[in-house]
Amino acid sequence: MGRYLERAEHIARYTRVQYVASVDSPLVQRNDLVLASILQMSGNTQGFLGTQQPLEENEVIRYTTISEDNPASILGYIDKVRENARGVRDSISIELWEAINSFYHKINAYAAAGFQAEEIEYFARRIEENSYIIKGYVENTLLRNEVWLLLSLGMHLERAVQIINILLAKLHDKQKLQATQQGNAFENYLWTSTLLSAESFDMYMRCQRTAPNKHHVLNFLLFDPSFPKSVAFSLGSARQCIEGIFLQEENKKGSIHFKASRLACHIQYTTVEEIEDAPEEFLHKTLGEIYELANVLNTKYLSYN
Repeated sequence: MGRYLERAEHIARYTRVQYVASVDSPLVQRNDLVLASILQMSGNTQGFLGTQQPLEENEVIRYTTISEDNPASILGYIDKVRENARGVRDSISIELWEAINSFYHKINAYAAAGFQAEEIEYFARRIEENSYIIKGYVENTLLRNEVWLLLSLGMHLERAVQIINILLAKLHDKQKLQATQQGNAFENYLWTSTLLSAESFDMYMRCQRTAPNKHHVLNFLLFDPSFPKSVAFSLGSARQCIEGIFLQEENKKGSIHFKASRLACHIQYTTVEEIEDAPEEFLHKTLGEIYELANVLNTKYLSYN
């Protein structure tokens, strides 16, 4: 439930920011690159290509957001949030359930009416706002027991995944555009849109006090231990949740606790200078380790035989 909620929120924000930026900025004129970036970040590239629809903004936005035929659409993830919540109603607060149920019905009603690509700003804002409302009920109405720990663990793991996906998508965009777009204006546009997609621009400017560039943005989103959207913060928080859940488990090689601790420490003791020449390699490796940790968690704790 926590992972699906975080995923829907980040995909909505990324789609909104990329579409609006492509309309407002004179630097990026190729709409097909923006649409391809949205599909890549949301993990929908192969699924969309399989539909044989043209790479056109209304079709891409619809497929990513409200398509009932796409299980990886935002609508599909919100449905999964509600189904998971419905299955554990006796373990969560009535306030949390009502917030999730209301969110589900509001978004389904909006999706049923349909919307054009230019309405993504309104749609995505509703996703983001309701996600924060639900997270508020998680923080303020649940006992600090395994239910809260598992919800928090899911959100922190998925937040790390989505920040990495955003960085990979923007680095891919940079490679595509580098032949035609050069200079400080292009760099500023690219990394500003990256920060906005991660809801991080304001805090970045307060901490770094410099125009966004590759070095500082990677350092902030990956390694800043005090920023709650950074990968370092998210994985550190995930480790704390695992420690609370698996108090009796021996911390040995192959255990969930061992994998989470090794991953969090690896991020903690890596510097941006070590990875900035080939960040994609580091990002893919970290993503694989997060998925491995999640698979161990699913097998050990969430699967039923």
